[in-house]
Amino acid sequence: MDRTAFKAMALAACAAVIAACGDRGGDEELTTAVEPAPEEIPSAAETVSGEWFYKESNGYPWAGFGPPRSEAMFVVACRQGQVMFQHAHNEDEVISIQLAEGRQEIPMEANQGELPMTEGALPANHPFVRLILDTQKPIRVVSPGGGMTLPNDTAYRRVIRACMGDGA
Repeated sequence: MDRTAFKAMALAACAAVIAACGDRGGDEELTTAVEPAPEEIPSAAETVSGEWFYKESNGYPWAGFGPPRSEAMFVVACRQGQVMFQHAHNEDEVISIQLAEGRQEIPMEANQGELPMTEGALPANHPFVRLILDTQKPIRVVSPGGGMTLPNDTAYRRVIRACMGDGA
């Protein structure tokens, strides 16, 4: 066997090994494709009145959106490596978070807190969480009871960065 044939066989063997090992240990939930962007991209003109604010509670960062000096209508929080979403509603539901870059449905369950809220979560390393972090457009939250369009803000980005960085 000449050197050229030997090199070709060695390269083919390496390629076969790499191809065989390429997808081992992957988490199926994390490789789920993000749904395509909605046909109507959220616009700044549709945003509801209110503002984002950042807080820490019991060692966990969170950002809430709502009218000034009032309870939050929507919350993005980080707990144990999960980006939590809370929505001011009191029944189990599925919400759709819609960005210009894509959308994700999130099952929500009613919590047992003082305020009527539902909550759901995505792992901090989920591809859609990265889209939320990177979007420069408003965020639309659609539930069976209606929808609201929220402005993008550094408050929720701070929470997501903390969650991605150290699994707060």
